[in-house]
Amino acid sequence: MNSELDEHLVIRLARPEDSQEILDIYSPYVRDTTLTFVSTIPTVAEIESKMKQIQIRYPYLVCTSNERVIGFAYANEVRPHEAYRWNAELSIYLDESYHRRGIATALYTALFQILRTQGFVNLYAVITIPNEPSIALHRHFGFTEIGVHQATGYKFGGWRDVVWMHHRIEDAADPGEHGIPTPISKMHKNDLETALSLATAFLKGVSS
Repeated sequence: MNSELDEHLVIRLARPEDSQEILDIYSPYVRDTTLTFVSTIPTVAEIESKMKQIQIRYPYLVCTSNERVIGFAYANEVRPHEAYRWNAELSIYLDESYHRRGIATALYTALFQILRTQGFVNLYAVITIPNEPSIALHRHFGFTEIGVHQATGYKFGGWRDVVWMHHRIEDAADPGEHGIPTPISKMHKNDLETALSLATAFLKGVSS
């Protein structure tokens, strides 16, 4: 990696003003790939609205290089029923020029630490296949494949298969004793800063 950029790589919480750069990253995935089943490129306002809704309960993170967003990752609701409130579905997207540089690993490192501290238990990834890089990333973080939904999404003139992957946080708190996950808006500032700082330090270690 370019050393000038490496010195300014940061993992942090997403902000509303990041919405345009997030959209710039996401748009090619919508327009050119089946990695997302979204077919219409959203507006900046829609990106910002979704971010604010997610951040009521879940982490929404970005990686920046020289203060420019080059990747983002977030957790979100799996299903609305109360029994599923300890679960979260993860999503991650990178600027295409920053693949294979440790960015995804750093974002997930922070995301996992925050979700664990919040009290989430089950994490899910829903991946259009084939997509070996994404499957490999999730396996690295302890995800296992739990099933394939065959021909479940139709995009670009063809039916697409989707694999569901699952990771259970083994040291997660017993919800019967500790209650529901803490919304990220109510997390201790020190817990958030620690998770983000460790992920940023990981990036600097990779690039050194």
